[in-house]
Amino acid sequence: MAIRGPDEGSLRSDDMDAEDGTTRQIFRFGQKIRGENLPSVPARYRGGPGGPTGRIVAALMRPASGETWLSIRTSDAPWQRQVRTIPLNNDQPPTPTPESVELRGGIRVFCHDGYVGRLEGIALDTHAGLAQQLVVRIRSNPLADVDTPTDPLFTLVEVSGQQLLLNPSWVVSATHESGGFPFGSGSARLMLDASAEQITSGMWLRSDGALAAAISAIWDENPAIAPYTGQLRVLVHDGDVTLRGSLPSPRHRASAEQDVWHVPGVFSVHNELSIGQ
Repeated sequence: MAIRGPDEGSLRSDDMDAEDGTTRQIFRFGQKIRGENLPSVPARYRGGPGGPTGRIVAALMRPASGETWLSIRTSDAPWQRQVRTIPLNNDQPPTPTPESVELRGGIRVFCHDGYVGRLEGIALDTHAGLAQQLVVRIRSNPLADVDTPTDPLFTLVEVSGQQLLLNPSWVVSATHESGGFPFGSGSARLMLDASAEQITSGMWLRSDGALAAAISAIWDENPAIAPYTGQLRVLVHDGDVTLRGSLPSPRHRASAEQDVWHVPGVFSVHNELSIGQ
């Protein structure tokens, strides 16, 4: 999402490159990816100059180490839906190890205290090829299973409906549950070794638009920066913020960046602001 400045408009976060030094990138299940999104993938598994290219079907992860293998569907054509499972770095085995846990989009996530939400994606260090966080959408109705405010699940109320980044080392297992009917398909269940309180303490992943608007608002409240916001441009992608434009002095430049760090949901800042009138 881009805001402010002469090029004011919008930029889809899916189309942004990770060429600015950022190594953490969020991948959502069903998302289409290109080879440049995964520089850590060994050359022998790329399948060509632009590979691997396709949609993420699943991720297989070793919780203890963060080693991850991605299952990618290389074609959307019904007659050619080949799925490749590839390692993300040279140090891990070419195929998932027995203790790897399969992660899929929409899998129901549980902690010690009960059902907390559904898995939507995984944050990867794209240079090291390791899992950094799980992206979990917290359930919107935690009060449905809460009798009193002392119930552990009550803590989920303050983050209901939000996307949280959770520690992948909490993953214990992914199991298949019976659907309760003779021919029911059942549902998948991801178990985390964590309490509801620990879940609630996870980092919020705000939408690109909400984060950009919050940055704009905090600059408008800063009397030193407000007169120059028309010269500034902000690019936001899953908590990674890039600042572009110009300010009159190094002090203004530092103040603008400091403001951004105070906005909840910002995980990294790339200050490309120049100094000039």
